[in-house]
Amino acid sequence: MREVTPLELEGLILNGFVVNLELISCTSSGSHELSKLVGKLVDGSEVYVQCLESSRAIKIYGLYVYYKNKKWIDKVVSEVVMSGITFDSLDDRDTRS
Repeated sequence: MREVTPLELEGLILNGFVVNLELISCTSSGSHELSKLVGKLVDGSEVYVQCLESSRAIKIYGLYVYYKNKKWIDKVVSEVVMSGITFDSLDDRDTRS
């Protein structure tokens, strides 16, 4: 299991590399409630974010929930690829001979 920063985990989520994410409660530190995130990646490896304030961990988890079934990157890539394709019709034949 590899430790990552919260920002790295967000990047993995946004790019579709996280297949499962768990929000785990840590012991509280004074007035702050702490949570830890453990994620499983598409290649089977696991990453985790050390205990951080629950409000921040919940926002990251919410990002995962929002993007877990969205394949927006596939749509963006296919739109870019398809935008460069032109179709020839029979009327558009080159008549220069």
